[in-house]
Amino acid sequence: MRVLRFARRFGLILLILALVVAFVATGAWRLVSLEQLQRHHAALGHFVRQHRWFSPAAYLCVFIMVVAACVPGPGLMCTVSGYLFGTVLGGLVNLTACVAGSAVVFLACRSAFADTIAKRGGARVREIERALKRNAFSYLLTLKLMPILPFSVPNIAAGLAGVRLSAVIWASALGSAPVCFILASLGAGLGRFLDRGVTPSLHLFQRPDVYGPLVALSLLSVAGLAWRLIRRRRSLPAPPR
Repeated sequence: MRVLRFARRFGLILLILALVVAFVATGAWRLVSLEQLQRHHAALGHFVRQHRWFSPAAYLCVFIMVVAACVPGPGLMCTVSGYLFGTVLGGLVNLTACVAGSAVVFLACRSAFADTIAKRGGARVREIERALKRNAFSYLLTLKLMPILPFSVPNIAAGLAGVRLSAVIWASALGSAPVCFILASLGAGLGRFLDRGVTPSLHLFQRPDVYGPLVALSLLSVAGLAWRLIRRRRSLPAPPR
């Protein structure tokens, strides 16, 4: 029974640690780069065309593991997904992976640490925890709309606070969708550039299908904060007349 309780509480955390060790030991992050895409552009395109269903499914599984491992790379993975599968399918693969990976990280942190923090945390920690629980969806959506933050931070915070899984899923879906499709569009533009056999350079950023998504990403980085400030201002009581 103790083994089962230990596995139920720490199983996902141990799985995440194993994924981190695997990514570090194998150097898997080196396989995804602009240089590698350019070098294997023709082979990758042929493989995706020959395996129209298997290739996005396999990429999705790998992407979920990257998100669950909390290692750097989801942004690059989103871009490569658009490069391989186009804006629409690539964006859908990105969004599915981000939501599923976020749920795994959240459940792992909640099962392993939420009870301990609730029992041993000080008054300030419990106050923050209650505030997160009351406005879980709003806070999470704001953080997800700010791509300047590490992707795993909102998921870990939600798990430690013990918020509802439904709030994490909906906030991840709505908050991650813009950046998932913007980066997929950027990757698709890069793919069209490489299709012409042109070597990437700084002139790449003069193309509308490349700098357009970058501009949208820059605007998105402040959208979450602006949305939160507007909501907070509306919730303040009206001044006495």
